[in-house]
Parts: sequence; structure tokens; C-alpha cells
Amino acid sequence: AGLSMADAVREAQDAGYAEADPTEDVGGYDATYKLAILASIAYEIKVRPDEIYREGIEGIEPVDFRYARELGYAIKLVAHTQRHTGRVEARVHPAMISLDHPLARVEGAENAVFVEGDLVGKVLLMGQGAGGRPTASAVVGDLIDLARSIRRGVQSRPSFRVDDRPGVLAAIGQVFAEEGVSISSFIQKDAWSHDTTAELVVTTHPSLDASLQNARARMERLEPVHAVSSFLRVF
Repeated sequence: AGLSMADAVREAQDAGYAEADPTEDVGGYDATYKLAILASIAYEIKVRPDEIYREGIEGIEPVDFRYARELGYAIKLVAHTQRHTGRVEARVHPAMISLDHPLARVEGAENAVFVEGDLVGKVLLMGQGAGGRPTASAVVGDLIDLARSIRRGVQSRPSFRVDDRPGVLAAIGQVFAEEGVSISSFIQKDAWSHDTTAELVVTTHPSLDASLQNARARMERLEPVHAVSSFLRVF
């Protein structure tokens, strides 16, 4: 806590925890990207990084840590998201965390995710988030998952906002068929009260991921499709 920002960054770089250009970490960009992914998965909507309020740790001084400790707090870079009625809150910024909170005990290269749910209560997931071995392990794990998905195919669950008119489902089905993707089921919700659009939710049988991506790109260009609201893989 007594190091200057420049010295702390240099120490993290020497340990292999920070990139040669530390902007992504220090500026909170890396945390913002991760929060966008987590929020999109948690709430089944598309959350873009540029929609998230972001504030880095560039302005934090050693004296801030000393005063925070005297007051019973630790300073952490926090990526917070919460669902409210009709909206999702997402923000990244430094925050003072009570020393009694589990996140206050996250140190060094550790990362942690603290989840609070109606039924599950409070859950803390913590592990190494930087360094050569943890990064290599994550990359190898992703490659193994990718290889398995290519071999066995993956299911998807895209959602579309479309014009509520005859022939839309046929047009979407034709794109899937031409890309070799088989539809497993679909749901069409009632048209929105204020316009003539409807929400169409489709699940597919296992297919090549490349075929699913091609189908998605083509459907985004279909005239009756206003938006591909989400495109989630099913595991």
C-alpha cells in the first residue's frame, strides 16, 4: 500500500501479472470486458462494454489506502452488476470495501466473483486471475472446449425481434436449412403492444459453431429481422 502507482505497476509487470502496456488493467478496461460477458450471461441480454460506466485506478494514491485502512476498509477495483425492474445496472470503479467483506481479502493476482441470489444466498468464487500458469491453463481449457464443440457440435438459442407478419419464420428456417442447422423448437411471443414486432426464440440441434455463426450473420441482414437480441450456446 506504500508504493506509488508507477512502482506498483512495475512490480506487477515484473511478476507477470500486468501487460507491458498496463492501460487495460489500470484503466479498468479488462474488468469492463469481463463484466459485459458475465452480465450478458446472467441476464440473457446483450451488454456491450461501451454501455458500462468505467473508472480506473489511475487516481488512487498511497495515502488513500492508509486512510481507508484506518476507517476499516480496503480499496478494490470492483465490477458491479445488478438487475432492477426494467433495467440492468453495470459499472466498474474503485470502491472502499469493508474489511469484514470477503472481497476485502482478495489479494495479489487473485480474482473473485461475489454472487448474491434470492435462493442461493451469497457465493464467493475465487482463484488466480493472472500469471503465466493460470493464463496458460485457461487458454488450454478454452482450446479443449473449442475442439470438443467442433467435434460434437453445439446447440444454440437465438432470440429475434421480427416483424409480426406471415413468412418470417419460413425465411429464418430457410437460412438455418441452407447453413445445415436443424431447428429443435421455437417460441413466438405476442406482438409488442406499441408496434407490430414479435419476439421469436429458437433452439437448434447440435451443429457446427461456424454454421451457427454464418446463420446468425445472414439473419441479421434479413429485412423482417429488426435485431438478433441474443445468441446463446446451450451446454
